[in-house]
Amino acid sequence: MKIELKGKRKTARRITAIVVLPILCVAMILCNAFIPRNVADYYCVNIFPYISMPMQSINMFFHYSLTENVIVCFVPLLLIGLLFWFVILIKKILSRGALLFAYKSFRNLFVLILIGALCFQAMHGINYKRTHVADTLNLTDEELTYEDYCNALKWAYAGMIEARMHLGEDYNGVAHMTNSFENSATYANSLLNAFSDEYGIPLSHNYVRAKPVSMSHYWSYTHIVGMYDPFLAEVNVNTDYMSISEYPVTLCHELCHAKGYAGETDCNTLAAFACCSSTRADFRYAGYYEIFWNLLVVTENIAEATGQDAPQFISTAELDPVIKDMRASILYWNQIDEEVDLVKEKLGIDITETSDLVNDTFLKSNGESGVESYHVPDSVYVRFYLTYAGSKNV
Repeated sequence: MKIELKGKRKTARRITAIVVLPILCVAMILCNAFIPRNVADYYCVNIFPYISMPMQSINMFFHYSLTENVIVCFVPLLLIGLLFWFVILIKKILSRGALLFAYKSFRNLFVLILIGALCFQAMHGINYKRTHVADTLNLTDEELTYEDYCNALKWAYAGMIEARMHLGEDYNGVAHMTNSFENSATYANSLLNAFSDEYGIPLSHNYVRAKPVSMSHYWSYTHIVGMYDPFLAEVNVNTDYMSISEYPVTLCHELCHAKGYAGETDCNTLAAFACCSSTRADFRYAGYYEIFWNLLVVTENIAEATGQDAPQFISTAELDPVIKDMRASILYWNQIDEEVDLVKEKLGIDITETSDLVNDTFLKSNGESGVESYHVPDSVYVRFYLTYAGSKNV
């Protein structure tokens, strides 16, 4: 009688686990959508820096990407593991005990998913709910005029041209970074810390070592130039072609993720403004470059819609070096697109489109507006100029 009762209890516990574990996993994955903003702000400022510090400290001892090595090793190990699992399952079916084996496999799988979801939320997910950078900066809320856009555009243009004049060039006249990857990554940490102190941005001051990815050329097929791994608290940067117009902003963007901001808009906003404040010409150039080309299109559209004269920058001789840098970047990505097309012809898979779809789905699942969230509203650039930069130029 006791044995029978004990067996029923075990069965009840297993059924409970089968029902409860998936529910807990779903709840953990979706929980950040229900976290109040003030709670997220407190967590990001007072708890996140300490939780992320252990893994970030461990990462400092490795100059190569741990994330890349885990992915490269994990795929074949996963295939081998699945093969062994099927072999054991078949043996269990033939000798009985298949249900118990299936239950244990189910339980272990969902326990791993639950632990992974918990780590993700602690290291990244909750950070999606914090107050946005644009709100923290206390930017002016006055109605923007066409003149405001023109003045902000001129500010970005002047900063971009000034910085470009201080950069070295290769034999094709294309500008290049002035320091090594490691030096630039170290500098980006201090730059973001200094910017956050000056403008009151609650950014973690933990040192985060950014890592170059050795398989960057193939990573470029996804059109992704940087990634933050929340499980290893590691920043990975695509180094196949470190375009001076993109690399500093990308580096700062990914470091912002590791320092407590999950939103893509927030990280791009911080990265661009921090680069503009840099004492290094290559970082300033990238920051102003980002802002200028975004504002140029908007300003021209406003001018066309209102019948006003648009600022003339494209035909100026001092912009020629910038155009060279842009063309070099376009040439690289055109080459990548050709290789992606070849892969599509042979395998029927468009790696770039698939990557965009996965990234878009991931961002939307975390409350973002998909890949559109990478775009910083042009009004943020203009309001920052009016609030801070414009007053310095008076």
